[in-house]
Amino acid sequence: MSHRERIEQNGYYAFSLSRSSDANATTPIEAKYTAIVLCTQGEATIECNMENYTLHAGDCLCVGNVIYKSTVHMSDDFKARVLISKSAFALDTIVGIPMGFMEMIHTRPCVNITDSSTLALLCNYIDNLDLLQHMQLGNRHKELVVLTFRSIVLLMAMIRGGNGSDMGKMVYGQGDIYFRNFIELIDDHVKQEHEVAFYASKLNITPKYLSEVCKLKSGHKAKEIISSFLISKIKQEMVVSGKSIKTIAYEYGFADQSSMGKFFSKMTGKSPGDFRKGAVKP
Repeated sequence: MSHRERIEQNGYYAFSLSRSSDANATTPIEAKYTAIVLCTQGEATIECNMENYTLHAGDCLCVGNVIYKSTVHMSDDFKARVLISKSAFALDTIVGIPMGFMEMIHTRPCVNITDSSTLALLCNYIDNLDLLQHMQLGNRHKELVVLTFRSIVLLMAMIRGGNGSDMGKMVYGQGDIYFRNFIELIDDHVKQEHEVAFYASKLNITPKYLSEVCKLKSGHKAKEIISSFLISKIKQEMVVSGKSIKTIAYEYGFADQSSMGKFFSKMTGKSPGDFRKGAVKP
């Protein structure tokens, strides 16, 4: 069974990565995934979402909404634990965790873990998920997986500077549900729907309230989150599809190529043509 098939079946996949790993471990991933790579030995350069991250022993990389992942370079002694999950699965498991914790992970995608005990604990958590994916434990199986996944997220957030006193503030409210459903709706509809009003109507709330929820849960307005998803998907199309810029503009709901060009330049500081010229095609 391939890694992608395991992710689709279980919601996640945990495995070890090295130069001797099978080919599936290093092939590109183009889906709505969250990726965690914990380097335990050697060094490697990993490409995620058009960005290169160089990892050394003790480095932990966490990237959400992965649209493309590949291994650019590995040293002969490189070893890492990898956890890849569907973004929807990750959102389900972190409901109730303070969004400030999650914001730390997104603003600092790569950190170095200097404490050996913390590094060992994180390795053990990923190893436990590796074991769980091969076991059948009845009705409690999913609960054990979710608890382990939440432990990983909390530990990584605390490594990035989280305050343990915030643990008492964890609540599961209607805002969490709205925010999670909003992210899922963007994934499904952002190719044609770019306005906050569309998503608010789907959730049966006002655009103003949706923006307030997004600001509270992520630190960003609803429109900013929509634009972030949209530019990521357009970048992927620019790199991997081979379609003309004009075709991409129409497929992604822009009135014309010029309109998409203005949006693209505002978001990236580059024109679509300049971005495509500088991108390395997988």
